[in-house]
Amino acid sequence: MSRLKLDFSKLFELQVLVIESDQDLLHLIRQMLIGLGIKNLTSSRSVDEVLSQSEKLPYDVIFLDYGADESRTGAEVVEQMISGGILPSRTRLVLLAKQNDRAKYAIEYPYHQVEYLERPFNKMHLDHELKQHVMFSHWLKPILSLAGLHRYADALKLTRHTQRQPVPAALQAVLQKLQVQLMLDLGQFDAVLPLLKAPLAEKHGWALWALFKIRYERGDIAACEAFLQDPSEELAKYEERRELWQIYLAMQQHDYAKAAEVASKIPSVGMSMNMVRLVQLVLVLAGKTEQAFEFIERKQRLAAKGEVYLQLLIAQARSMLYLLTLNEDVFKAPVYQLQLKQLLQQISDDKDLPLVESQLILLKAHLCCFEHHEQEARLLLQTYQKQLSDNASLAELCHAAVVYAAVHDMHSVVDYLFLASKQLHQLPDNSSRVFASCLYRHAFDLIIDPKDRAATYAELAKRYLQQNELRLAAKMFYFAHQLAPEQPLYLQSLQQLLQKLDLPRFRTVLRSAG
Repeated sequence: MSRLKLDFSKLFELQVLVIESDQDLLHLIRQMLIGLGIKNLTSSRSVDEVLSQSEKLPYDVIFLDYGADESRTGAEVVEQMISGGILPSRTRLVLLAKQNDRAKYAIEYPYHQVEYLERPFNKMHLDHELKQHVMFSHWLKPILSLAGLHRYADALKLTRHTQRQPVPAALQAVLQKLQVQLMLDLGQFDAVLPLLKAPLAEKHGWALWALFKIRYERGDIAACEAFLQDPSEELAKYEERRELWQIYLAMQQHDYAKAAEVASKIPSVGMSMNMVRLVQLVLVLAGKTEQAFEFIERKQRLAAKGEVYLQLLIAQARSMLYLLTLNEDVFKAPVYQLQLKQLLQQISDDKDLPLVESQLILLKAHLCCFEHHEQEARLLLQTYQKQLSDNASLAELCHAAVVYAAVHDMHSVVDYLFLASKQLHQLPDNSSRVFASCLYRHAFDLIIDPKDRAATYAELAKRYLQQNELRLAAKMFYFAHQLAPEQPLYLQSLQQLLQKLDLPRFRTVLRSAG
């Protein structure tokens, strides 16, 4: 019996999960899958229901209704599934989506198997997705497992070895995309370009974005900005990713008016939570305070309750704290402080408080700083440190750094900036990483005085060296050298690391999300 037939014989052993919000469609999909011989079948009408189960099954294939959750975008639901442990890289995710779903390609997980099945579909389409998983999983699982552990060099070796095997033609295309992504993560930009010629000629979206990343890493910002203005049909599918990058590039240049101009043009309907928070932040940074508060309050009314509603309250509270930090209008300061106390009380009284309790502690500590209760702020920060968990968000770590700066504890500031930087560089190369980069950039620039930024990058580099993260250490020394070229130590440290990494030019040091 051939290997292909042996693989297809495993079709009936697959663990399959279906998440579909429409009861009738859920029943129909179940019947189709049962008709295809699937015996181990689980179904649900919501992701939250699956996540709440005490025992999480090792699913092989998950069919997910892209609009299963009205309060979150498909991308946010996928992130929740990954963080909740039900979507490892070995699992194939098939998104059941309408053709005109906005920002559907915002779901970009390079080392996850994510496919789209456009509605309407039939039994044969489901059969094709199941067979694709059976055919590909034998080769893909080892590669994706290595990549998930950030063992990119090993994953690349295995990818190249697999490409030399007699594998299905459709798998070769998947392997080529994986090879490019792994080489980008290893900083092998020159070697990637020849691999992109054919897919670029065919206008493949992933290849266009790979070229964008190479241009960005090399510092060709003008080419990046021109790319983001490209009106082509293919790039129109990546609307949210494009908007996020436009805002990030503007924030890097401290051009908040330009960032706000981009933000103001984004359709409010279907906006992800990340985008909501970023738009509100950008409007505040650009001085459009009333517009920013009106925007976030409108979103709060739509959310009404739950974790999304609480996160909106927290976003609004952070914006008020930022305005107090600027101290531009002494007459409004008491008003903001009163509104902040009301917001914090509202968060405290919410039944979902445990979901955001550590963030509330930070907000209270930050407010204490403006009320000149620094000792009380320090006590709250001690409580925060005890509650700090491994799953603290990057936004929370950045806010912690800001609060420690307010109590003049710069050692802890660098601690939290380092934790945030580490988390940032562990994020997959997708839209969420660009959003996180915006938050990190804002926090770093807000806290660290321009004259101290080179030294701060050098300190971050030393911490990466202690953890044997040579590439990230080189990146920090590169930033330090750019900001203080007169300091020979930064350049010497960078050159030594480049030699160890066998990277001959500065441009091969990753620049993104500094």
